[in-house]
Amino acid sequence: MIATIFRKSCDHFTPGADSLRNSVFRHGRTGFASACLVFLVVSLSYSAPLGDTIDSLIALEPLRGSSWSILFAEADGPLEYAARDADRLLIPASVTKLWTTATALDELGAETRLTTKVVSATTLDGQGTLSGDLICIGGGDPAFEMKSRKDLGGPALDKLADQLKSKGLKRVTGNLIVCTGRYDRTCGNGVWEMGDLREGFAPAVDGAGFNSNVCNVKIAPGGSEGDTSVVSFDPPFAPISVINHVLTASSGNDSWVEFNVTPCRDELELTGVMARGDEPQYIWFPIQEPALYFGLGLRDALARKGITVGGQVLVRNDMGPAAPNVLVEFSSPPVAELIATVNKESDNYIAEYLLAAVGAKKYGQGSTEAGLRAVQSYAREQGIVRDQVSLQDGCGLSRQNLVSARACVQLLQKVGKSAQGATFEASLSQGGVDGTLGGRFGDADMNGRVRGKTGTMTHVSSLAGYIGLDSGKRLAFAIICNNFRCSRHYVRNTQDQLVRAAFNAVNGGQ
Repeated sequence: MIATIFRKSCDHFTPGADSLRNSVFRHGRTGFASACLVFLVVSLSYSAPLGDTIDSLIALEPLRGSSWSILFAEADGPLEYAARDADRLLIPASVTKLWTTATALDELGAETRLTTKVVSATTLDGQGTLSGDLICIGGGDPAFEMKSRKDLGGPALDKLADQLKSKGLKRVTGNLIVCTGRYDRTCGNGVWEMGDLREGFAPAVDGAGFNSNVCNVKIAPGGSEGDTSVVSFDPPFAPISVINHVLTASSGNDSWVEFNVTPCRDELELTGVMARGDEPQYIWFPIQEPALYFGLGLRDALARKGITVGGQVLVRNDMGPAAPNVLVEFSSPPVAELIATVNKESDNYIAEYLLAAVGAKKYGQGSTEAGLRAVQSYAREQGIVRDQVSLQDGCGLSRQNLVSARACVQLLQKVGKSAQGATFEASLSQGGVDGTLGGRFGDADMNGRVRGKTGTMTHVSSLAGYIGLDSGKRLAFAIICNNFRCSRHYVRNTQDQLVRAAFNAVNGGQ
């Protein structure tokens, strides 16, 4: 009771009270005097000046009314240098990805590769003909892109087609069937905002996918006044049905185009006016049937390698019929590389695929729900209080995601001390060097010292990660800000000042 009462008082008056509370709870009432001594030393050395800086920055007029959860602590020890509402639950945005990638590292392993199998029920004849269906079983690989993959020297689907050609395949008489295996199709995540569902950064997910499950749609004026606009796709085989109500007007008219996407249906409705001679407009359309998109992409790659498919591209939401002949097993980059893309570039698509892969591995079901169960299980195993973490997706698009700065710092501490710690830290964006922090902390004193994950959405800005000290030790920190009315840039600048203040306050004392 003494500790509780003291903490309630200190929350209002004394920086660093959270450190005392933790120390008292760890050592019990008999350790209260020692805890107070530690508290006084920490407060005098770090918390008071750092806490004053935090208070002065977040109290500035542009930030009034905003909500903060802040914690700076040792990455490898128990000390907390400064905290402000560290237990407050706020929306983390893409800092959510820290939880997804940490769980993926633990559950899947850094060197694991997600495997796609191409099988058949019959064997090739002497002329390279497969009499029957070519069956592709998705393994949750998110790395099938149109662009070249570094480790392959070309696009992944092209390399998969090359491998099939090397097996002697020239012709498939049946269908190309894509089986999604243990993976469920998730499109239009029910906890994402409706406006996001039509954007390319809100991907559908299942056991197979292609080109981040987006297509570039080009809308250009028609040839004559009154004509409908000309719509084209890149890639051209994207499975999109277009309802086009965009009319061409005479030159000099104002142009405007609006579009709607129906969740779980690859249907694009366009309305508007385009003046003759105006530049085309572009939309990143989120494909709602990833496995079909993948299958169409594979058929295109096969055709370019001289391999014909006589039937259709079909999708089965199971493991497919018994097919004893394994023609190719094609693997993704290692999980360590996938999480580096997620954390450095804040890639929503790969984050959601990794979440599904974690669910498939732990519970046999590749779904958002199973993946989130695995994340919560991992958090409990790390000793993180359940009511400090409530997540609804793997990428951070949901405004129903809630975490505290304390939970984020505890995650960073636990992962940092694990066998996967170095891999996890290397996956984070490095200040002044790469990723979403490439343009921040680039000055001489801080360049390369900060590794972290950013989070950004409307009225939300967050930053969490590690700060390297001259001694070789690190700080773990989390700064989450919600409900601000100023510019996002102003909040980010405040976060950067807080990080610099923590570094300056602690670095000289190590």
